Formats: sequence, C-alpha cells, structure tokens
Amino acid sequence: MKKHIKEIIIFLIQLIEMYEFRNMDIDEANPLKKIIDIISINKFVKTDYGNTPVSEIVRTIPLQRYELVLENGNRIECADTHIVYCKEHTPKIIVDLNDDDEVLTTSGLSKVKHVKKLRGKLSMFDLTIGGPEPSYYTNNILSHNTISAAIVILHYVLFHNDKSVMIVANKGKTVIEIISKIKGIYKLVPFFLKTGIINWNEKSIAFENGCRIQTENRTKEPSIGFTIDFLYLDEFAKVPDNIVESYYGAIVPTVSSVNNSKIIITSTPDGYNLFHKLLIGAEKDEQDPDKNMYEAMRVYWYQVKGRRDVRIFPLAYKLKEYGITREDIEKYLQDLQMETYDLDLNNKLQIMVKWDIDFEPTYISSIRGLRMDINGVQVPLTDICIITNWQEEETKLIGGDDMFNQEYDLKFMTGDKMLFSSEQMEKFNRDAEDFKFIQFPELEKRMTLPYNNLRWLTGKPDIFDPAKMREYHICAAVDLGEGLSQDYSVINIFRLMPKSKEMIEKTHTNLNNIYEFFKLEQIGMFRSNNWSIDEVAEIFYTIMFEMMDQEKVKVVLEYNTYGATFLSELLHVFDDDNDFANGMFLRYKHKKDDKMSKIGMKLSSGENEASKKLLVKSLQKAVRKQLIIIRNSANVGEITTFTKKVTAAGNFTYQASTGHDDMMMTLVDLSSIFAHVQFKNMIDDMYSNIDQVVRNLIEKHLVGKKNDDKIDYKGSVNARKNVYGNGNNNKLGSSYGNTQKFRPNIPPTRNTNPWNR
Repeated sequence: MKKHIKEIIIFLIQLIEMYEFRNMDIDEANPLKKIIDIISINKFVKTDYGNTPVSEIVRTIPLQRYELVLENGNRIECADTHIVYCKEHTPKIIVDLNDDDEVLTTSGLSKVKHVKKLRGKLSMFDLTIGGPEPSYYTNNILSHNTISAAIVILHYVLFHNDKSVMIVANKGKTVIEIISKIKGIYKLVPFFLKTGIINWNEKSIAFENGCRIQTENRTKEPSIGFTIDFLYLDEFAKVPDNIVESYYGAIVPTVSSVNNSKIIITSTPDGYNLFHKLLIGAEKDEQDPDKNMYEAMRVYWYQVKGRRDVRIFPLAYKLKEYGITREDIEKYLQDLQMETYDLDLNNKLQIMVKWDIDFEPTYISSIRGLRMDINGVQVPLTDICIITNWQEEETKLIGGDDMFNQEYDLKFMTGDKMLFSSEQMEKFNRDAEDFKFIQFPELEKRMTLPYNNLRWLTGKPDIFDPAKMREYHICAAVDLGEGLSQDYSVINIFRLMPKSKEMIEKTHTNLNNIYEFFKLEQIGMFRSNNWSIDEVAEIFYTIMFEMMDQEKVKVVLEYNTYGATFLSELLHVFDDDNDFANGMFLRYKHKKDDKMSKIGMKLSSGENEASKKLLVKSLQKAVRKQLIIIRNSANVGEITTFTKKVTAAGNFTYQASTGHDDMMMTLVDLSSIFAHVQFKNMIDDMYSNIDQVVRNLIEKHLVGKKNDDKIDYKGSVNARKNVYGNGNNNKLGSSYGNTQKFRPNIPPTRNTNPWNR
C-alpha cells in the first residue's frame, strides 16, 4: 500500500514539474543550466565525522532517476552522476557500480544488490555543508564524496589569476582520477563562480583567467621548465625512495621560489621514508626547532561512526540448545548498561553493541569474556554467538593485521608493537590539546630567558585554573638532557584529583582500592633542548617552589648524570637566594641490594632495564584504568613512535622508532608513583577535602572491595584514620618504593636528611 502511495506522489510531482518547466530550455549536458535555485537553511546532516551544519540546498532541473539497493537493505534514489563511497573510501558514480562493489553505510560496507533505472525524471537536491569534506549520509549510505585535495585545487584556480597547479601521483590512472574529480566538482559550482574553459582533457585543464592544472606521473626528474604555484603530491609514500627523494629535492626549490606557493602531500604510510620524516616534522610543536613548514592532518578508520560497534550474531541451534531467545541475550547486555540496536547485515539480524570510548565493558575483548547465567550455569557468550566487529572483518579481507595497521591505522612499520591499543590511541587523540603559553609574574620577575617552551592546558578551568595553582596537589616527572641543541629536558606536570562522578559510575567495577578513584590530569609541560641544566633548575624552582605549594608537590626525577647535576644546581639557584628543600623528590633504591632509598630513579642499564619494562607495564595499566590522563598533543604524538622492539639477541626493549622519546620517558618514570607510599599519603591528605558528592560515591563503591594493600576500606568510609595502613606493598619490586612505614592517623614525618636545606 505504501509503495503505491509513493508512486502516486512521484507521478503527481512529475506532472507539476513538467508544467513548471514547460518554457525552460533544459539541457542536462550543460552544467551551467542544471542548477535552478539555491535555498539557504540552518540545519544539520549526519556525516562520518559527526553532525555537520548545512548552509544551502541546491535544486536541479528534473534528472533521470536511478535506484541503488545494497545487500544490507539500504537503498537510495538519485541521479546517474550521484557519487557514493566504496571500499577504502573510493568515490564512484552510481551508474559505474557493479555487483562486486562494496558501498560504505552507517553500519559498514555492504555489497551492491542492483542499480536500476527508474521511470521518469525528478528535480534532485544537493547540500552545501561545512565540514572537512562534502560527504554525508543519505538513507544510511555515505554519498556525494569528492577528495578534499580536488576541492582545494579547484578553489585555488577559480579565485586566482595566472597560477599553475601541478598534480603528481604514483600512477597515471591516479592523476586522471584526480582531474576527473576536479571536473565533477566544477560542474556543481554555481555558474556565477565559474570561469571560462580553454582546455579540458583527461590530464590537464586550462582556464580563461590564466590558471592551469597539469599532471605528471612519478619520475626522477620533474618538469621544472615552468612556474609551479601549487604542487599536489598524491600517495607520496608509495613512490620508491630512489625516485621520490631526487624528485622532491629538485621540485621543492622550484615551488618555494614562488611567493605564496603551496605544497600538499597525501598518502597512506609505507615504512620510515621521506613521507614519514615530513609528517613527523609537521606534527612537532611550533617552538620545536625540528618543526617544518607543513601542517599535518591524520584521518583514521575509526572516525567513521559505528565502526567499533560490536556485532553479535546469535546462533539459532545454540539458542534452541540452551532454551533462550535472541531477546534474552539483548536484555542481558542492556542489564549490563550497554546500549544496543538491531542491524540487518547480509540478511542476518545482528545485535549491535554501541561502543563507548569511556566504558571498557563495550570493548569487543570485554564482551567476548562475558558469561551469561542460563538456569544457574555460567555459559560463555562466545558459545552462543558469533562476536566480531568491522575492524576484524576488514582485517580478514585486507590480508591480516599488518596490512590493516598500515592502510587504516596509519602505522608506518608493521613489525613494531605499539604500547597502546587503537582504542586507547583514539582516546588519546580525542583528549589531546595544544598547550598554550601563559605569562606569570613570578616567571617574568625571575627568568632572564624567554620561557615560551613552558605550556599549559587552557580552556578547561575545572582541571587547570592558573589562579588556583597553589591549591593543587601536583605530581611531576623530570627528565634532563644535555641541552645545547642536543637531547631535551622535560618537566611534565600533572594535577592529582578525584575522578568525575561520570567516570566513577562507568569504571567502578574495575577499581580495586581508594587510590584508583583518583587520577593524574596533565596540566603543564616544559620541553627544550636549548636550555642548560642550571637554567632548567631555575624554571623548575620557580614553578614548584614559588608558583605551587611545595608541601603539595611530589616529583619523580630520573637520576642520571644530568639528574645529579640538576640537584646540585637547585641548591644554588638565583645565587643561593632560595628556599630549596629536597623533600618533594621521591626516593628509590638505585640498586637491588641497596639498604637505603635515594633521591631519583635510575633506568640506565643492567638490572634497571628490567625495571623499565615493569614501569612500561605499570603505565599501560594506569592508562587503561584512567589513573593518568594525557592531554598534551605533542606528548600524544610521541606515543605513536614509542614502540616495543625486539633486539638482535632476541630480547626486547622500548624506545622511539624515530625522533625523541623524552616526553614519553617522563610518563614511564611517573608510572612508578602509583605504587609509592608518598603518593598514597597525598590522596589520604586530600581525601577529606574533596567534593562531598564524589566522596559519598567513592565510599559507596569501596564497600566490599578486595584490597591489595590489606587496608580495611569498609572501615574507611566511617573513619578516615583507617585509610592509613601499610602502604609499602610495592608492585614494582624491591627496587622501588619508600621503605618508611606510618602508623594509623599519624601524618608522614618530614625528611631530616642534613642535605635538606
């Protein structure tokens, strides 16, 4: 019945449009005459990068109708030139699709069932959207895509005069494809923005305003007999090193010699080559001397909404065997606070669990570990259902983890093992912020050098407010380098604070003791390889002793040659006009058989290399439990290059695959603090002063918790003194931790070392 009503409505619209356009000279082949009008609106449309504002609806003349139907049931009616996304985000015109093509939808890829020409013509509508690319979902199908570079290039030649654009790609077919996209976009541009065409072929375009677009395949020697104002290099990493390095070295001077020239490079990774070097240089901080002139942007597979959602397909014979229904499984998941929805995928009805980046139970690894109570028997969910997701299915199609990691996860060397999962890397990227320079009177008064390498988290006053710095409990890690344009010195600063109510509610089942209800939020970073050790000592002293409350600061210092020098310099900063005391520095055993703990941590070699591996595991655990929140974008960038490497001897170590790892090492060092008694004492000291609502929530979830430190947490909800206990249970081994013990309800004693001033 609905189908017949739809056909009647379409027929009536066709009659109306036939009458409306009866006197119009309609020419579908002429792009200037396709657009009838443009309607300004203020709405939003769903895209693969979120809801995006729509500024205009463009109405066309009546065009021939086509229907695209996919195997997952999604369908769309459109014109013959409508563009959709296929596998690997490849754009394709509707009439060029075949049965082997897979089209991107909100639920992943789905094969083409058929493309059918329908009866009659109708006006079509297109959207002008404000986003990184003009693609959006129409009936759950990702439509109307054109590559961003093609848009930028066309905009450049339409709004400039006498400019030359050169497009270089790895293959001849690719340059033809890019030119084709530029032509397609040009046809959609309103007529009043178009400029006249002089030349229009598959490898070049020339315009009346003197601009031209030319193309070139990869070659050792570029065509540099003419001026290039705009250079676009596509799939740069795929060009062999012996070709790309000589080509790049020859053509860049030609482009750079032109005022206001531009270079755009796009590619998927393919090893540590010139593309990798340029990308890493582009991602460095503006103050970094190794920062190049490029601006970097990465696009990951998981930015497409729904790709991490878990697919659960109940097996009919298993449901019968256990005497349950599909609805029983869905209710079981919902009772675990998971959001579910149904999806018909390849004629199989799936239970989809919506992935929540902050709710680990929605991760596929967690769902696979679930056991469902069926008549008193704990049955593994994997015994009843097939459990998978888009990533796993695509990994099988593309040929394994290494290929997936390279093509989708932007990993340059497939043999290297990342410290963190792609889920955690997505969380890092979501939370990453560009830290900003802030002027402080204390530093203006004290420092003779410009301190613009000291950056702070801004725009989040609930985490960091410069006016409240002395109220904060601070944990920091210091890693010293020789400076003088060599190794970097880093001061990585974190604020200790309770987790939010929302975070506690989502994660409390994985929190084992009171200390895991708190977190370290990254709020500040100093990083420079131009400052000497004594200069770093001055800025450290000013921050920690004059801007912060030194009684609320704990610092992990890597005790190497420069660390020892740093401590000596702190004694004499500002010509001995200081109140330095070493009580804020945490103490560790520098050797396994040491009887006394000493200031700083040694991670240089030998037995300390084993300790480094333990610390890396401690960091991984802390990140997973959200005990440490990393927000500095430069620090996040360094995480991507810090990998586990197998040595020639068959052992393994952790180090930067390229560039520096100084920021990363401060995180590794800082992870030792979670097992340190003084860290626990800080939480004990601040516990009674935290928000009452959060405290009540912590105490509610502490009851009945198993405690690794043998503290009676049930009692701690009634009396704060019971929070103090044996905090000397150090999971990093005897090489770490202060051996001093405290009696209940007695605060830590001050350090009485005579070296303390």
